[in-house]
Amino acid sequence: METIGIIAAMSLERDALLHLIKGWERCAPGPFRSQRFRRLERDCFLVTSGMGLKRAAEAARALIGAIDPQLLVSVGVAGAVHDNLEIGDVVACRNTCRLDQGLAGPFQPLALLSEAARRAAAQALLPRRASLVDGSAVTTRGSQYVLHQPEEMTNPVLEMETAGIARVAAEQGIPLLCLRAISDGPRALIPFNLETVMDAEYNLRIGELIKSVLRHPKAILQLGRMGRNTRKAAGNAAIALIAALSQPSPLILQR
Repeated sequence: METIGIIAAMSLERDALLHLIKGWERCAPGPFRSQRFRRLERDCFLVTSGMGLKRAAEAARALIGAIDPQLLVSVGVAGAVHDNLEIGDVVACRNTCRLDQGLAGPFQPLALLSEAARRAAAQALLPRRASLVDGSAVTTRGSQYVLHQPEEMTNPVLEMETAGIARVAAEQGIPLLCLRAISDGPRALIPFNLETVMDAEYNLRIGELIKSVLRHPKAILQLGRMGRNTRKAAGNAAIALIAALSQPSPLILQR
């Protein structure tokens, strides 16, 4: 039986997956609490890592040490860099890189969905009026600007975990699949600066968030919109992943 380790940063992303799964059970691979479920002949372990590259990498190491997975998955929400993607669209990331001071570091290729898995995921998203597109997972802290877009960077989406998971996966020779759904972007901006409301360990600083909202009262309405968009995106990412994992051959490996 194939073993798969799935990493979601936030409980919202985790819960969107569990909502689609019957018969899951709690377990603890290493220091992380997890949920275990089966899909076809696949034994899947879902870990909620917390936000940030460091925590995601630690979750990947814990999964590898505890369950020896044949595949790792980074799943959740992300922000679009350009306005060509709609809220809820799902990006199947072909590669990942870190973004530092607006500039992309080296790209690492990721596992790709098979044609059957792509069709299944795209079909599952149709009732949600969302599309499945290829793109790049750009791992950053907060909401940085991409100052230069290399040729390898297509449909870039900003998130905070995938490059960390990819580094650990590459060290162990384990393929990594990444599916990220759009929760914000140029058409729906985050109403505050993420870097100012999070500490160095990516924990939310409630006091700073309240100050930001008080300085900009309209942010209250924007926060409500952001919450709805994030829930929609998390749900779509979960739907696409479960549809892909329901196929006999869900992915192909890049050489």
